[in-house]
Amino acid sequence: MRSMKLEIIKGVPGIQGKNVSMFKTKTPGLVKFQAGLSLQVKKTITSIEWEHKEGRSAGKAAVGAIGGGLLAGPIGLIAGAAVGGKKNEVSTAVINLDDGSQLMVRMSAKEYEALSSWL
Repeated sequence: MRSMKLEIIKGVPGIQGKNVSMFKTKTPGLVKFQAGLSLQVKKTITSIEWEHKEGRSAGKAAVGAIGGGLLAGPIGLIAGAAVGGKKNEVSTAVINLDDGSQLMVRMSAKEYEALSSWL
């Protein structure tokens, strides 16, 4: 993986917006960030702190249960709740940069592993 799109929770000067693309460079730890059509910003990552969390959406489970119940009765109610309330990953990572700033982003386990290999 040579690039990834990240959802920013807390940005740093020069890296703002809701979504940002991050690109691997030939130098270990050095990455390029770009948000939309803005200029690319180069930063060096010193470390990454990752916190894994999973959650379930109660609202989606309820909608799935109602839809399943209407279509297939009691069995559809159970199946609809199970499908609607599936786990979703809500993990976060704090990317520590060489200038002392920290970028907080949403990141999956797969993205964390890929970014760790860039260091």
